[in-house]
Amino acid sequence: MAQKLFKWTGDLIEPTSFDGDKAPQWYGTDDDGNSYGFLEEAHGKACKSSNDDFAATTASSAKTWVTTKSQDALAINRACVESIRAKYTQDEEFKALRTASTDTGKAVLADIEKIVGEHTKLKNALVGD
Repeated sequence: MAQKLFKWTGDLIEPTSFDGDKAPQWYGTDDDGNSYGFLEEAHGKACKSSNDDFAATTASSAKTWVTTKSQDALAINRACVESIRAKYTQDEEFKALRTASTDTGKAVLADIEKIVGEHTKLKNALVGD
């Protein structure tokens, strides 16, 4: 069953039971009071909100919040920095930026870009992209 990003305000009202393949992922609430979750479609259809606005969303603002400000995204960002620091110190990274036209600088920056790309895929997966 496909999963979608859902958005709502107010309290979430979930079904008392649900048989699904994947557990829902709850991402939290933004500064405007919009809450987000990534659920199987059937689970989403069984949910409601106290403000009667529970719905699937493809809005870029919703996706941006989940992939940049949710706790899951922040954890992925921390893991990305840790992965980079496991291979390169800040000084090595800064040197690569200063010497980006050299073979060594290019190699370090390409490796860092690969690490960031892997973590970006994880963040995009939070919203089904």
